[in-house]
Order: sequence, then C-alpha cells, then structure tokens
Amino acid sequence: MSQPGFTERLLLFAREDIQDSVRERQAHLLIAIFALVGGGLAYAGGQTAQRRASRDIGHSVELMPQLLGPLMFLVPLVALGVVAPAIVEKRSTGALTVLLSLPFSRWVVVLGTLIGRLVVITTAALVAIAIAIPIAALFGVSVDPTQVAAGIFAIVLLTVTFTAISVSISAISRTSTRASFAAIFAYVLFILQLWSMIPIYVLSGFQMPETTPTWGEVLSALNPMAAFSNLLAAIPELADIGIHATAENPAIYEQPAVALLILLAWIVLPIGASYLRFRTTDL
Repeated sequence: MSQPGFTERLLLFAREDIQDSVRERQAHLLIAIFALVGGGLAYAGGQTAQRRASRDIGHSVELMPQLLGPLMFLVPLVALGVVAPAIVEKRSTGALTVLLSLPFSRWVVVLGTLIGRLVVITTAALVAIAIAIPIAALFGVSVDPTQVAAGIFAIVLLTVTFTAISVSISAISRTSTRASFAAIFAYVLFILQLWSMIPIYVLSGFQMPETTPTWGEVLSALNPMAAFSNLLAAIPELADIGIHATAENPAIYEQPAVALLILLAWIVLPIGASYLRFRTTDL
C-alpha cells in the first residue's frame, strides 16, 4: 500500500488539529465568545437605530461599521492568544515526537497547524457576523450585502495574517510561557503602534520628534494593522473602519496594493522563517 502524499498528510494533520480544538472545547468557547460579541454589537446598534428613529434623525445605523471595529481588535487577540501555544505544547508533552514518528514532516506540522487553527478561528468570526445579521435586521439596523461581503473578506484576511504570525511564534518557542509572552508582546506592538513609535523614539535621541521622519512613516506602514487599514481604504464600504488612521494622499508605501503585498509578506515570511528554524531544532 502506497504512502499518502503530501497533500493527504497535510489535510489529515489539519483535520486532527481541528478535532483537537473541538475535543478540548476550545472551538466551542471561541464560537460562543464571537456569537455573544456579534449579537451584542448588533443589539447595541439596534438600540441606537431606534433612538435615532424616535428623534427623527435621518442617518441610518449600518451593521458592518458597528461590527468590524471591535472584531479588528478581537480577531488578532484570539489568534495570538489561542494559537501561540499550539505547537510548543505538543513539543513539551512529547506528542510532537510521536507525530513526527508517523508520516508527518515538520513542514506538515507547521502548515497543518496553520490550516487547522485558521479554520477554527475563521468559523468563530463568521459566526459573529451570521448571528449579527438577523438581530440587526430585527431592530432596524441597515444590512448592506455588499458591505457584508467586503467585511467577510477583511476578517478572513486579518485572521490569516495573525494566525500565521502566531503559528510562527509557536514553532520557534521552547516553552508555552515564552510563546504566550511573545504573543502578548506582538499584540501590543502592532495594535498600539509601538512597532514604529519605539524605533523612532530611540533613534531620535530618546525623544519624539515634532515631525515623523520618512523612514518612520515607511516603518509604520509595514505594521500589519496599518497595512490592513490602508487596504480597507480601497474598499468604499469599509474605508472609514480601519484602526490606524490613513492618509488622504497616501504615499506609495501606503497604497492599497502595497498594503496587500505587506500583508501577504506577514503571512509567508514568518511561516517560512519559523519553519527553517523549526526544521533544525532539537526536540
């Protein structure tokens, strides 16, 4: 009987990773959290819509701006917090040694973990949108199908980016504690814009300059959250939802096409670099 090919081994590992999340109730917890967030935000938007209607305020309340803002904070937090221990826990318990004695390579472990955790987190995030839509419609919140489709694209892309970063952290960490601290540091670094603020502060003589140098603006644009906001600026339905402020006349490194390339680099480069290190690591 022939050995399964790479694709078959990869899908088998990803399926087992998903089943592990289900058995450990991790998937259930994530779906419940996102469902509560989606339902709560839609209900809050409905209350705002009803208050505006009672006061004859003409502006309608739209669902996706209400929903996507908080999800842009929650998705990276969940991806980094939940996924960072995934590989390193198997390593510390000896389960990884057992897996590698089966027809699973280290490359399959990295990619399979990425696919498995991505399916779980993406499903949970989409549940938030699915729960929010009927609640929003019930309470008079505007639900634009085009805006919903654009929002789903944005959330999936954000989930892929931060799941890849988190899997990379897990692959190169030696303990779960180190992986968790690295994940927390990455979240603070990217969300609070410390990614660019710290280098600018240090290289400017430990003081913030009155004007940001050009190299600092380029560095800021390389932040995955800034790149994500710059990409959203190209989608009319989501242009005002990004976490980071976008320029009215963006430079070339702030253009949506460049922002998409930056996000793709944040997906591919950490996975590739972490695998190269993981491949030669003594377990």
